[in-house]
This record gives sequence, C-alpha cells and structure tokens, in this order.
Amino acid sequence: MRDVLLEINSAADREVARDASYHWSNAQRAGRATVVQWTWSGAGVLRRGRSLLECGPGHALLMREGSPTEYFYPPGGTEPWAFSWVNFSGAEEVCEHMVRAHGDVVAFDPEGAVVALIEEIGQRYWMKSFADRYEVSELLGRLVAAMGRELASGGSLRRSPADLAMDYLCDHHRRPINVKEVAVRLGLSREHLTRIFREKSGESPAHFLRGLRLKTACALLRGTALPIGEVANLSGFGSPTHFCRAFRLARGETPLHYRAGA
Repeated sequence: MRDVLLEINSAADREVARDASYHWSNAQRAGRATVVQWTWSGAGVLRRGRSLLECGPGHALLMREGSPTEYFYPPGGTEPWAFSWVNFSGAEEVCEHMVRAHGDVVAFDPEGAVVALIEEIGQRYWMKSFADRYEVSELLGRLVAAMGRELASGGSLRRSPADLAMDYLCDHHRRPINVKEVAVRLGLSREHLTRIFREKSGESPAHFLRGLRLKTACALLRGTALPIGEVANLSGFGSPTHFCRAFRLARGETPLHYRAGA
C-alpha cells in the first residue's frame, strides 16, 4: 500500500523581488501543487481575469498550479517585495476549498503558526535538514491545519499591520524601543510602516510613540516624587536630556514646572 504523504516541491524562508522580471503564471504550470506566499514588506499583485488583487504585508497569496491566475511585482513599484513561500503537493482539495471560501489573497497573523511554519519549512528545505519524508509530511500537514484554523477564526487575523504596530507601541512604549524595531518585528520597512500608520491614524508612529511616553511621564510627574531621570527612564525616553527637550517642545514648559503646577 502506497503511503499517502504531503510532499514539498520547493520553498524559501525569504525572497525579494525588485522589478518586473518577477512574474509567474500559474496557468502555464503543468502540476496541481499548492503555493502559499506570505508578504513581509512591499507588495505583490495577483491577477485573476480582469481582477487585480494586492498582496501587502501580513497577507498571503493562496494559489494552485494550473489555475487561471498570475502574480508579479507591481508595475511602477518602488519598494522591494519581500516574502516567504512554500510549494507543496497532496492537499489540493483542501486548499482549493480555502480559496473558494476566503479568496486568492488572505491574511495571516505575523505572530501566528502559519507564518512560523512557512519560515521553518523554507529554512529547512534549503538546509536539507528534514529527517525523512514523514517529517516533511507532518510539517506540511501542520501548515495546512494552521491555515484552515486561522482563516476560519477570522477576528484579529484580519487586522492590519498598522493596528498591530499601534498595539505593540501601546504595550511596550515604556521600553527604549524605536519605530525601526517595530517595523522589523512586523516584517516591514520603516518607511512602509510610517506610511500605512499615518494613513490609519493620521500621525506617524514616531509621533504616536512620543505621545504615549509623554502621557506616561505626565502621570508620573503628578503622581509620584520620582527624580526626573527616573521619570524619563520609566517613560521610555533614552535620557533625561532627551525627555526634557521633548517635554518642553510638546507642552511649552519644563517637567519640573509641570510638576509644580499640580
């Protein structure tokens, strides 16, 4: 009796497309394998008939070889498209059902199981570190199950990278983090994160972060007798000097004057 196993055809934990030379047609592929391609930064485009769908950060192309679709680097694009992908066989019917139910471009949580598995499979494919065909099939089975689970659950998985960045800044603004660190965590360039964050909130992530820190500092100044240096540290500012300068620019007075007015 022949083993029924999922099989990997190819994969990459990170690839970057920079120009129109990146262009693939699924219709011209003879097989029926499934391709899952998740975007870290930049964006790609999928065409189905006359419909064009953008696949930006946090989203994945979910495709089948032989389908009437093609995907490519966007004409006139200026930002590199960075992505991870897996091409595998053995789960065609399940994945076709996912496409019918959820579409060609789907959202997956950057911190979730799907993205982690795509990365792991891509890394191990190129390192040739699979123990055997059974381990490959197990990992791919976990990937298909995780995809189905995330797509079925919806909810937070449909949230935009700008929302995820806002949550992260709110939760971690007391630490000496910066916008570049948050962008890297989400798989985006700083420039792209700044653009989508401004579109979402009306302000840059740097301005939003500074506002959170100043709000925390005001509460500490009025509610405690902590030294200015300690207030700066607990609010996430890099130094008392930086804190005092930012406070004066934002409020028109020094931290000590603000505290005295309590």
